[in-house]
Amino acid sequence: MKHLVILGLGARSTLFYQKKLHELYFKKEGAYATFPFTLKQLDFNTINPYLPNNTSVLSPILQEELKVYNYSEVRLLVPNITIHEILDTIEFNLQIIHPYKLLVKELSNIKLNNLVFFGTKFTNNNSYLSSYISDKSIVKLKNKEVIFLDDLRKKVYANAETSQDVIIYNEMIARYSINNIVIIACTELSIINTSEHVHVIDLSMLQCKESLKIITRNKSSE
Repeated sequence: MKHLVILGLGARSTLFYQKKLHELYFKKEGAYATFPFTLKQLDFNTINPYLPNNTSVLSPILQEELKVYNYSEVRLLVPNITIHEILDTIEFNLQIIHPYKLLVKELSNIKLNNLVFFGTKFTNNNSYLSSYISDKSIVKLKNKEVIFLDDLRKKVYANAETSQDVIIYNEMIARYSINNIVIIACTELSIINTSEHVHVIDLSMLQCKESLKIITRNKSSE
């Protein structure tokens, strides 16, 4: 029996994942269905100063916090896309619902090869992505757009985004998704994404949909 654990990090992003999981599960199961999971809350202040890539500090913290769940039956859902680069360096028995591995699978059914990543400043300047999508072409955003997105995700984290911010952001998605696949690779940017365009892939939603598959498989095997 697979057991889903959510690693609670930023309050708004963690609540966003929980809400989406409940919505997906209710849509599938109906009645009074609520998504079954365990929340392992971690004070984000303990790791945020060391993100995105201070492995020497972050790895021991994550290993210690997750050791009680470190079993092969556990599936771990992490509401932070960037931290998966750190998680890739840690030996776990549990299995991570990994956004970039899910992205590779999703892209295998799409003919367009040009990808645009909407994420943090670090994401847009990081070679980590190429280890997963080396056969694709990454279209670079303009520097001012990278800065806008990085500032916007910080605003969303602090519940400080404006309606104009959201309009500009979704217009950017619409513009870039005409000739490219837009990858939303930051949970805070997923929160304010309103696009359902076929050329937009939201990594947070890929994680949530995969989590739904895991839990519904459990039910069917009972």
